[in-house]
Amino acid sequence: MFGIAAIGYLITEISYRKSLNSRVYSILIVSYLGMIISFGGTWHSFWDYRDLPHEAQVINSYTWEELTFSGSIQQIKQTSTGKFQLDVDIDTTLFPDDLVWDKSFKLRAVLNPADHHIPADLKLGNRITFKATVYPLEEKRNPSQFNYKQYLASQGIYSQVGIQQIISITSIHNIWRWSFFRKHVLNAIDTNFSDQSSSLAKALLIGYKNELEREQKISFSRAGLSHIMAVSGLHVGFLLFPFWLVIPFFWTLKYGKQIGITLLIITLFLYAGLTNFSPSVTRASLVGILLAYGKLFHKVRDSKNLTAVAALIILLINPSDLFSIGFQLSFGAVYIILLTAPVIQRRLPAWIRFRWYGKPIMIIVISFIVQVGLFPLLAYYFGEFSLVGPLANAFVIPFLGVAVPCGLALLILTPFAPDLAQTLNYPVDIFCNGYTNLLRLQLTSHGAGFKFILTVCYFSVYGLLSSF
Repeated sequence: MFGIAAIGYLITEISYRKSLNSRVYSILIVSYLGMIISFGGTWHSFWDYRDLPHEAQVINSYTWEELTFSGSIQQIKQTSTGKFQLDVDIDTTLFPDDLVWDKSFKLRAVLNPADHHIPADLKLGNRITFKATVYPLEEKRNPSQFNYKQYLASQGIYSQVGIQQIISITSIHNIWRWSFFRKHVLNAIDTNFSDQSSSLAKALLIGYKNELEREQKISFSRAGLSHIMAVSGLHVGFLLFPFWLVIPFFWTLKYGKQIGITLLIITLFLYAGLTNFSPSVTRASLVGILLAYGKLFHKVRDSKNLTAVAALIILLINPSDLFSIGFQLSFGAVYIILLTAPVIQRRLPAWIRFRWYGKPIMIIVISFIVQVGLFPLLAYYFGEFSLVGPLANAFVIPFLGVAVPCGLALLILTPFAPDLAQTLNYPVDIFCNGYTNLLRLQLTSHGAGFKFILTVCYFSVYGLLSSF
């Protein structure tokens, strides 16, 4: 199909160059769009993550049988039922009759604490060997049900097992592994934050939600703030904001533009690695780099085009991202901001726009518009929408814009001067403590109006405290 569309486009292009006819030009545009669409369909057919790879076909053929696996732990997550989900990069599989298979693939293993003692060395990056029963991954049974199988496939996981016995766990101290880096960052957060706020800080800074209580997660969802715990474009935006302010400094240096874009690439690459190269962070980092390139090299007016280029690059790498909620929400939010921010800025009265409080008001208004603009997607995918969400986001996001970059920056200082880092981090710790208290009050209080008043009061008070 793509070949036919390409031939049709070439013929139309040649005809237009000879005749310069307006009707032929219209046909040329349609032919070009048809070629692009057919190319996307053809490319997607080659790289569809929903196609079961060979390794998964072999493992899934042993459904309800017990196999032995060995690999490194890449992710540990505790579910609301208390079970642990381990994402393991398998490198060795032992089949019945002692048949060893050295193919590499990713696997999700479920560990039930009620049946097994949780070893103390069950940590990120360590090597684990275990016996497990292969479970089937079923399709969703009704239109509104969450498609767990498709979600795992988007993460490169096509098989799930239930751990029956942990044979051994070996500590791996490899500084070149991202899991080693992430483990030390988690320890640094424990050093900088109090016991009350460390679990929330881990969720806000790097999206590590394993230590949050189930009630806290429910409260986040009801307030429409679940997205701030999932590392995404919002967090990348927080990292970009300080860089955006110092861009004029790079303009004053001889090779300032090149130095600035290099530092930004390194920063975003390290943060993406810290989040295990989350698809949402990778997407947002690519967009952020292109937008910063436009700003540094005086191409700010091409922001929409640069964002489109980022989307094109991502879809060339993995066309199936077009159907993922993360891709749609990320680029939906970016384009809402790019299209509405200039209009809002022009409509604001001069006595607001040119005062010190002009930018905070802009942030609040844009946050509200983004939440409302994403309402159709949120309602379609999740079947619910928090009425207080836009207002809660308008209050909390500006303060997070200060707390997140400061908290991350001080993590770099922690290994060298832990006491100084903890002292400087105290305002951020106050903010997280206040946020934790808010969540507890939401769980114990009744009535939407009272909850909304508490939201406004706590975010305002603790946000102001964290800014000093």
